[in-house]
Amino acid sequence: MNRLAPLESIDIEEALKDSPRFRHSLSQHTSHLSKLEQRINEMLKLVAVMADLGQTYVANFYKLSVCVNQMSDESFNGNPLAAPALRAISEAYAQTVNLSKDFFQNSTAQLQTKLQNFIKTELHKVGEARNHFEAMSNNMDEALTKNSSVSRTKPSESADGRNGVVSVGACFAHTTLDYVAHINIAHAHKNHVVVDALWGLVKEYSLFFHRGHAFFDEWTSEEKGAIADSVSALSSAAKVTERKMQDIHSIVNPDRLSNPSGMSPDADVVMEGYLYKRSSNALRKWNRRWFQIKDSKLLYSHRSCDMEEPTVMEENLMLCLVRPANASVDRTACFELVTPTRSHLLQADSEVVCNAWMRALQRTILHLHESHQKAIPSRDSSLPSSNGSSIQTPPTPANGPSTKLYELLRKDTANRCCGDCGEADPKWISINLGLLLCIECAGLHRSLGVHVSKVRSLTMDSFDGETQEMLAQMGNTLGNSVFLSHLPSSSNHISPSPATPSCSREEREAWVRAKYVDKRFSVPQMKKSSTCTRLDEGMKENGRELTRARSSSSDRLDGSGNGEKERLEVNGISADVSPHSALPPSPLLLPRLFESARTGDLKGILSCIVNGVDMNGKRNGETALHLSVREGQTSATELLLVNGAKMEKNEEGNTPLHVAAIGGMTLAVCQLLRRGANQNEENGSGLTPLQLAVDGVHADIVTIFRVHSMRDQFAEEFNNPMDETVSNVVSDITRKAGNRS
Repeated sequence: MNRLAPLESIDIEEALKDSPRFRHSLSQHTSHLSKLEQRINEMLKLVAVMADLGQTYVANFYKLSVCVNQMSDESFNGNPLAAPALRAISEAYAQTVNLSKDFFQNSTAQLQTKLQNFIKTELHKVGEARNHFEAMSNNMDEALTKNSSVSRTKPSESADGRNGVVSVGACFAHTTLDYVAHINIAHAHKNHVVVDALWGLVKEYSLFFHRGHAFFDEWTSEEKGAIADSVSALSSAAKVTERKMQDIHSIVNPDRLSNPSGMSPDADVVMEGYLYKRSSNALRKWNRRWFQIKDSKLLYSHRSCDMEEPTVMEENLMLCLVRPANASVDRTACFELVTPTRSHLLQADSEVVCNAWMRALQRTILHLHESHQKAIPSRDSSLPSSNGSSIQTPPTPANGPSTKLYELLRKDTANRCCGDCGEADPKWISINLGLLLCIECAGLHRSLGVHVSKVRSLTMDSFDGETQEMLAQMGNTLGNSVFLSHLPSSSNHISPSPATPSCSREEREAWVRAKYVDKRFSVPQMKKSSTCTRLDEGMKENGRELTRARSSSSDRLDGSGNGEKERLEVNGISADVSPHSALPPSPLLLPRLFESARTGDLKGILSCIVNGVDMNGKRNGETALHLSVREGQTSATELLLVNGAKMEKNEEGNTPLHVAAIGGMTLAVCQLLRRGANQNEENGSGLTPLQLAVDGVHADIVTIFRVHSMRDQFAEEFNNPMDETVSNVVSDITRKAGNRS
């Protein structure tokens, strides 16, 4: 690159003359200062980029030190050689970050400040002086031109022209000198300002390297080869591990899958291992999962790279029963876990493993029962297990969710034994059939499907107020008076045989299916004679006691001509039965369903359901659910709902919720909303239940609708903040409505 010739200083005399030499020199100096400003701006941009890159460098170096710390904690924690070495390296990284951060913050700041100030204070002044000079130069040219064009014949104008030239010339001379002065001053300042600014960066670098050298010189002397020794020791340990891994395959046991230990390093886990579980959907697919018996729970999780939170298959094993799978299951090494709500079918890899899991579950269940009985004294009762041993049923919790309902139902002696087999102290109930059940029969009811029987625990589940009120009016006496209303008068004609506490699973299942699926004893199977041979009290046949007692009560649904009924008792299960053909074909029973819904006759409703009456059949354009809601028959409404009654519209387009809103039926509104009624549905007049409640001035119902709407607005949120508010408001209004009624 060719060096430019040095600039000559501006001659003041030539400046006053405004000669071409002055103008040429002025042009050179202006171009020189312009290039100087351009170079300084270019340096400022480079310094700014350096500062940004320096900050990026510091930030990435800091992240590197953080990664070293995390790696030390995650992968080398507890390693006596690697962990201290990584901590020492991390400290060196951290000090490097601090040194670099201070350098990049301070090194460019002074350089930028000095150069920017020089441009603002010196070069900008030169620019302003140049603009003023050019303006005065134009004024001088105009004054000279005007003076030169004055005619001789006009002395006065000639004098004015000369005076103007003198005046403007003096101003132009002073402006020219100011311009020249600013140029010379800028040249003088640029020398020390630029050199000093750039020298400052060199000094900052020198200080940075000096501090770095001081730190690392001290750090190296303290380290004294400790990290190098650690690396050498770690390398030797790695070679030892490599030699051990060469013989790792010798530990493989050919019988490992057939006889796993099932032991867990976790002391709280009783047993763990892989089992196949059959899914509950329609595909009935078998999936292999990792199972654990931990505390009182049965947990399972997927086999995956990440540790997932185990899924709770059963929250409380104390309420469960384990037994071998039914012979109908076309797989080996299977067993069944009967739970309060369903039955789980599981498969092990071998019969040995299957038996080990069954023993572990049985021991856990027995231990939970014994622990619970020590904590809460209760009357004992035993259930037969699949292998003939007896497992104690858990006592009723003192403050369980449905203790009041459980105690209320037990006041009826008929409810103190299972409604199907006669086992003592049943703790399960079918909420749509009304019968109390033992755990064995409850499991069979669940296998029938919820369209037949919906089983709940009286000691573990919670029930709405309407459900409790309905169940309190039902029970074994009412339920069996319907489901055993056509039980043959002679035990010889009863097929299959009634279930007993000690019968096999197959016998129990046959009885339950005949009773509830085939409806063999609740619907007339053939025309019966008008009289019936009575069995003498105390007569025993095949080990079962059958007694019949005369009952004088009448039932408008039994269809008997004289209203005479008899009570049949089979293994402690009693029912009022009729010796005559009872009910007409189901289409003719629809008026009786409506009459039962109007009067709240739960037995009548249940009888119609058993005989196949369409719960959604209409009379005068409305369903039985409309009628029960209008009449305020809460229990009848609940029984209809749990047995499949739908919230359809009547002729006016009103759903049962519209009917409840029109009539101011607060309890019914709460009941229907809990059952999923749509409060935004319009009737034939285009009105919603809320609008009808507003028109009827039913303040409580309006409040219920509005808080439900507010909750729906938060429906997508996790832990909906309106859920508790809605529950509290509805509970308070329901309680007040119940007190008024």
